[in-house]
Amino acid sequence: MGQAFWARVWVLLVLGYALMGRTFAYLGVPSLKVFIGELILGAFVIIRGNRVLRTWFTWLLGYGPRALLVLAWASALFFSYGILQAMRGVLLLGHELIIVLQNFVFNVYPLYLFLGLWVGQARPALLRNVVRWLAWANGIYGTLYVLLLNRLDVTLPWAPDITLFGQPGGSALALLGLLSLESRPVRVWPLLVLNFFVLLGVQVRGEWLALGAGLFVWMVLRRDPSRVALLGATAVLLFAAMYALDLRIPAPETRGGEISVRGVVARGLAPLNPDAAATLIGEEAYSLAGTIMDWRVPWWLSIWDEVHRDVISALLGLGYGYPLYSLLPFISEGIRTPHNVFFYALGYSGWLGVIFFFTFQFSLGYAVYWASMSSKNHFGPALWVSLLCSALVGNFFETPFGAIPFYLLIGYGLSPLSQAYARANSSHVLPTTRR
Repeated sequence: MGQAFWARVWVLLVLGYALMGRTFAYLGVPSLKVFIGELILGAFVIIRGNRVLRTWFTWLLGYGPRALLVLAWASALFFSYGILQAMRGVLLLGHELIIVLQNFVFNVYPLYLFLGLWVGQARPALLRNVVRWLAWANGIYGTLYVLLLNRLDVTLPWAPDITLFGQPGGSALALLGLLSLESRPVRVWPLLVLNFFVLLGVQVRGEWLALGAGLFVWMVLRRDPSRVALLGATAVLLFAAMYALDLRIPAPETRGGEISVRGVVARGLAPLNPDAAATLIGEEAYSLAGTIMDWRVPWWLSIWDEVHRDVISALLGLGYGYPLYSLLPFISEGIRTPHNVFFYALGYSGWLGVIFFFTFQFSLGYAVYWASMSSKNHFGPALWVSLLCSALVGNFFETPFGAIPFYLLIGYGLSPLSQAYARANSSHVLPTTRR
């Protein structure tokens, strides 16, 4: 299995998760609780494990840019702490093994960085094509999903709770990629319009926040507001057309509300000021606000209180496998994530887990920033900030449909930083440590 095979796997995973979300994630062997993300990662580690370890250890020993040295140690600590938490959950706390492993993937999914890294080294022009493919696929499929597919009651035969037509989640990624990678984004204005419509139609506020944060970082690093202004103009024109046509389309059934100028503004406003949102769409504004205030915030506060009941749980958390849903009576049984990566890390692994996770993430951001300075392309750090913000309001790093494409793309973005070491290593000359 050579470079071409793994490049195709990289494309499949990025497009599959971005387009179909949970539906794509449930491809696999349900009886064993093993799905496509875990199967491919297992095959990758078995087949390319020696290369993973070799690359990791060369970074740990300082052979390469300083940013990769910091990243290597931070990722090693995060991974090792996950192993200790998994052992604690099973051996000391007596939690069910399968549930512990479902928590442990939080520490394992970063191994996908290496797959992204090697694809980026071998195929440096592939990302631009994949963004184009994603923008077309997400724009067309997403429009069909918003208008029709979300209302079809068709589920996966092996997972009756999972719809066949998954919710598209690639709009922010496509828009940010088109902004960063197209030489003249104005030439792809139909893709901008389509993906903005899907972004508004799917009604995921976390994705709106992610796009805004990513655009801001890209503009600061690039020091060129003209492209961001183009996206802003596209959004304004789309809103103007919706207002002029008095467009009112029921939002996807899982989201509620409606796709209209009033509906979009009210959904964004509801968590901040539900009374003001209610003047736009009526009583439904309070239910839109309630998705955060009625169960997420109380759950976060309960996790905080339970973790800090003694010194051990404050340091180590409640342990992998702990039923966080049991902290409140109105949280459905089996829900593992509080839809916020800080409280996920705090609840299961304590303040040590929070420190290890965010140290790893900021070292990753530091490395991808220096990689972008080498390549003069700032898609990587903009994407890192964008998706990290998304993880603060949703289930992201603890789920395959969030974490896997993130690590694949950020790993790809690291490739310019590692090229100097790869070239020096091939000529048997050790590079100097820098950055």
